[in-house]
Amino acid sequence: MPDTAPSRPTRARILDGLGLPKTLPATQQDFLTLCGPRQAGAGDTVPDLLLLGLGPEPERLAELVPALSGPLGRVRYIEAPDLAAQLGEGWRGRIPASYEAAPVAQLAACTQNARVVLYRPGPRLFPDFWGPLLARLHLAQLPQAQGPDPRLVWLPGGEADLLRLELREAFETLGFRVRLLPDETALRGLLAGGERPALYFSVNFRGLDPLGEAAHLLEAAGARVAVWCVDNPLHLVSGLKARFWTRLPLFLTDDWFAPLLRGLGAADVRHLPLAARAGDVAGPARQPHPAWSGLAGRLVFAGRSAFPGKADFFAGCSTPAAAWTEAERLLAGGGRPDFGWWLTRLGIERLWPGTDARRAGFCAEETGKSWRAACLGRAQHDLSGRVTVFGDEGWRELLPAGTDLRGPVDYYAALPDICASAAACLNCTSPLLPHGLTQRHFDTWAWGGLLISDATPGLSLFPEELTRQVSFRTPQDIAPRLRALQASATLAHDLKRAWREELAARHTYAHRVRSVLEALEL
Repeated sequence: MPDTAPSRPTRARILDGLGLPKTLPATQQDFLTLCGPRQAGAGDTVPDLLLLGLGPEPERLAELVPALSGPLGRVRYIEAPDLAAQLGEGWRGRIPASYEAAPVAQLAACTQNARVVLYRPGPRLFPDFWGPLLARLHLAQLPQAQGPDPRLVWLPGGEADLLRLELREAFETLGFRVRLLPDETALRGLLAGGERPALYFSVNFRGLDPLGEAAHLLEAAGARVAVWCVDNPLHLVSGLKARFWTRLPLFLTDDWFAPLLRGLGAADVRHLPLAARAGDVAGPARQPHPAWSGLAGRLVFAGRSAFPGKADFFAGCSTPAAAWTEAERLLAGGGRPDFGWWLTRLGIERLWPGTDARRAGFCAEETGKSWRAACLGRAQHDLSGRVTVFGDEGWRELLPAGTDLRGPVDYYAALPDICASAAACLNCTSPLLPHGLTQRHFDTWAWGGLLISDATPGLSLFPEELTRQVSFRTPQDIAPRLRALQASATLAHDLKRAWREELAARHTYAHRVRSVLEALEL
């Protein structure tokens, strides 16, 4: 018997704003009434209708949009230019002749006495077109407020996020009021209440959604939105689904990424390293604490064995065997198979959109784990076991048996006294940041401690006479470095003093915040 089942309709396919193929649906559920007057009744003024997106079948809109079934005034529409261009003249010819195309600039006028209906897939397909437009529309529905408060900063993020306290202190030191926001949903209520910040300062894109809706809304309200990429920027943008981030001022702790981000379209990229808290470098240095007197002759390392959520973030990633052997050989010789090395070695060319960059990131993260284990293992051997690690249980499988492994410690409460009390603290910079520094490069010295660090190129931020005697290239160099520092009655003391002076003069979070404000002309 012949097949009498109805054929499935062919859906229009396009490339979205990121060049990815997508299918355009066309059902009643794909159209949403955003705002506007109710259906006209007897004696009422007949409302207009503004369609924000027509969908792939404009000839069917009368059946797909219930608002078109009643009395109407003018019917106008705004469509994403990229969508219209791809659908072509055939699509344009199916738009009802009575519908009027409206310029985006006339959005406010077109919403007067009009019901506004949105084609739901539009903002996901072309967020960089619809995001600013919908932000203006949303803001117009709120009570009119005065302009941004020039002394108000909003800082999004969780209560336990590092740098939240440091940034709040720095902004307040410079005369700003700071509001801490748990996430991007909180800002809508504040905007509805009439509050407008001069600056929304995000660390690692916290408080900014993947499509950029929060950023567009803040900018429509007159706020400046800026992002400080403390971690690997290509990891951070790998989760973003729109180009809004390329228009934001981006501050990087590692300037190695600046050319790559500019190549992806980022318009304003600046170097902004980590720093020390001003209070930690003011006044006399912290003295060893009696509670940690047992660390006086020991090398201390504090940190996680892996960052939280690593398995999910790097799902499906692996290290190629031949490349891994090459990387280990390079590490052993004092080389740095970092994120950039892995990008080249794996032949990764598409950095964004998408998550290809994470493949290099996974390999760099695994390299970093191997590097930390090699440094700690060699130091444990060469220093006759005088090494203490503060960290999670994941270290058990990475360290030699018998290593003094203690649990994680509170960053603000215990770690400062630990650093001040130990013979020295060891830093192993993650290869995820080719020219990066870690917080240890600042806080160990600020807390009165002595740091021994691998020779990351990021150390060029500081005078060479400060870094030369405390940096190493191979794990075998760690113990000799510590012994040389301990052999001199004054060397370690003089280095600690000089480092704290350098940090106080040029490298506090107040210095960093002042750089941000100057760059944004706030």
